[in-house]
Amino acid sequence: LRQSFANELSLMVNLFHQNVIRLIGFVEDMEKGDAWIILPWEANGNVREFLQSGPWDIPERVSLIQDVARGLEYLHTRDPPICHGDLKSLNILVNASYRAVITDFGSARIKRSIVSEMEKNKSEITRQFSLRWTAPEILRDRMPDLASDMWSIGWICWEVSSR
Repeated sequence: LRQSFANELSLMVNLFHQNVIRLIGFVEDMEKGDAWIILPWEANGNVREFLQSGPWDIPERVSLIQDVARGLEYLHTRDPPICHGDLKSLNILVNASYRAVITDFGSARIKRSIVSEMEKNKSEITRQFSLRWTAPEILRDRMPDLASDMWSIGWICWEVSSR
């Protein structure tokens, strides 16, 4: 758990994009061994909650989808690319300006390390995933990659346009 926290923190510290959550900092309770990542409060909640909060027209829905696509493009065009690994409506927040921001980088991986990590930890790899947004290859026990993020954004498009 501590290594996962450190990985998420080290990845987030270098992310600067309007559609990716901004890291404010972190707090660690040395006595209890607990740690928390500090992120901005987004009052509109996640995309699912936001869509349920009112009758949103097509332009607002398209705007959310575009925001997610821009954020994902930013991650995928980094050098090296970043795979989010758990993209879903619950991991996308809507800020006060009604812009979508991608959050929850606990499953994210820098692309260059995916293969070496998989080989090193093959017997120890356990993943939690959300079935609806999970690409078929992940269900066949492959590691998340940029293509699986694209599968997930397809489901997000469906969810945003149909709720």
